[in-house]
Amino acid sequence: MIPSNTEVELSPLDQIRQAEAEVTRRVAAARKKAERAQSRTRQRVIQMKNIAREDGLLKGRLRYQEIIKKSEEEAEALIIDAHQKDEELRRRGLLLMESAVRFIVSLVIGSELEAEDQ
Repeated sequence: MIPSNTEVELSPLDQIRQAEAEVTRRVAAARKKAERAQSRTRQRVIQMKNIAREDGLLKGRLRYQEIIKKSEEEAEALIIDAHQKDEELRRRGLLLMESAVRFIVSLVIGSELEAEDQ
């Protein structure tokens, strides 16, 4: 009859081999667990980089749009101001022209009156 494992005591060398095999299994399991954790961490880092890149692009586009909008508003204000100044200068020009015409007419009429008096 062959004795079972529980009935036979292992030799010290077999006990060492058995302990060594158990440690090797545990180390391999821990290594696999660490590799999986490292892989998950790498994936998470990649995701975070992508999110940060997309967020940066979005913020950049929004800032660009704000700058363009502000520039367009400033340009529109300058155009409105230029039109107002243009209109004011036209009105002043017309007034000055009317005054100049009246002055010239009075000079001509005055000259004609003087000529008639002589």
